[in-house]
Amino acid sequence: MPDIFSIKKAYLVGIKGAGMTALAEILQSLKIEVVGSDTTEKFFTDKVLKRKRIKFYEGFKKENLKKELPVDLVISSVAYLPISSQDFAVDKKVCISSREGSQKFATKNNVRISSHLINPEISLAQKLNIPILTYPQALAQIFNQSFGIAICGSHGKSSTTAILGKVFQEANLDPTVLVGSEVIEWKSNALISKNFLERINFFKKNEEKLKNLNWLRKNLKKLPIFIIEADEYREAFLNYFPRIIIITNIDYDHPDYFKNEKEYKDAFKKFIKNLQEPKILIDSSKPNQKVNPFTFPLPGSHWQKNLNLIYKLIKILKIPEEKFFKAIQAYQGLRRRLEIVFHKDDIYFIDDYAHHPREVLSFYQSLKEKFPDYFKFFIFQPHTFTRTHYLFKEFEKVFRIIKKDKNTKIIIFKTFPSAREKDIILKIKNLKKEIDLVERLKLLYFEKEKNLIEFLKRFLISKTVISTVGAGDIYKILEKLKDKL
Repeated sequence: MPDIFSIKKAYLVGIKGAGMTALAEILQSLKIEVVGSDTTEKFFTDKVLKRKRIKFYEGFKKENLKKELPVDLVISSVAYLPISSQDFAVDKKVCISSREGSQKFATKNNVRISSHLINPEISLAQKLNIPILTYPQALAQIFNQSFGIAICGSHGKSSTTAILGKVFQEANLDPTVLVGSEVIEWKSNALISKNFLERINFFKKNEEKLKNLNWLRKNLKKLPIFIIEADEYREAFLNYFPRIIIITNIDYDHPDYFKNEKEYKDAFKKFIKNLQEPKILIDSSKPNQKVNPFTFPLPGSHWQKNLNLIYKLIKILKIPEEKFFKAIQAYQGLRRRLEIVFHKDDIYFIDDYAHHPREVLSFYQSLKEKFPDYFKFFIFQPHTFTRTHYLFKEFEKVFRIIKKDKNTKIIIFKTFPSAREKDIILKIKNLKKEIDLVERLKLLYFEKEKNLIEFLKRFLISKTVISTVGAGDIYKILEKLKDKL
């Protein structure tokens, strides 16, 4: 497997994915030619790729890859690479020590690809013996040779990563940042350092000095700071060996992979063991622990908790407080995170990515705080059948709380499914679905987008908020609803 810093050309399958687009930008900044492919569906990343002049094909065909040969490395989104879960993590038996005494953690030479693979480009790459890496494996090759800061947790990863990146940017630390959603003021989900390679060389020569916090504080501006959102799904974050970890919270999730809460928490324990010098761990506060309130544009206690985690880190690193305050007060937010998609004549359309019970409740509380005198439609689309089934009691509890609010009308939309859970669903007896939630709580339910829009257009009056909630595609109705005004 080639060192990613030595390759000349990379081909990215699934390049429109948020993480993949950010990785493409980073590779481009390293003077690597980047090309890729994806579906014809449009995302915010289409504009990012075009703005960065990164070539991509729409549709997956062998001819696409053939046209781009020779290619040194193929990097695939996990969505297009059906592989064994154990292949997501680095091979920890392979540990190469550099001359400077530093450690580079190498990934497995290749991934075992299932026989029923359907992506023709991956199939061709395999036949041509072109090395193939998953997205987290490829990202790890860069991250593990940087001064890596990983933000992980069940909720708030994207926002915390973006805000920390903005603080470091304000402090003139020139970080590279990778976020799982578009940062509105960056018009991208990545921030790229101007002198990344040069800083990596400095980092390698001085790696042993990281144990000395005073040295670290004095030389932060010379280090290749790389801040990422580290995903726990399928233990993908075990690829990364960060210098600093921030854990926002740990609430059981991804029941299609983690069998129980213990397995889920154990994954985070394993990740903490990956910490490298100076081994700084910033953990989430206890549920009822009071936090210092900061002036911040977005309402909600969950924002304040995550801001406090960032504040703890800047105190350790001795980054000036005024840089922190200036950055957070000017924060413009992320796409799909309490995002005001449209407003006119006191009518607001708001979208949020919340899909876990805790996130759903936090979003509702923020919405209520921001629009106390408005009537609110709370349209929730469950994300995956397994999450609804295994977290059914938590969802029921949350919607009972929301239902008490006479100024809020809950609407449940049909579940946004995942291909990865098909086999699991067949094995579950008495699968609890969204319709069970609807019947138990006597909620409004829609299966068809057209019917939902027809219903909502009757309520487009002053002092009304229509909010879409979920990690699926429910947000698309807002664009169509605009035409009804």
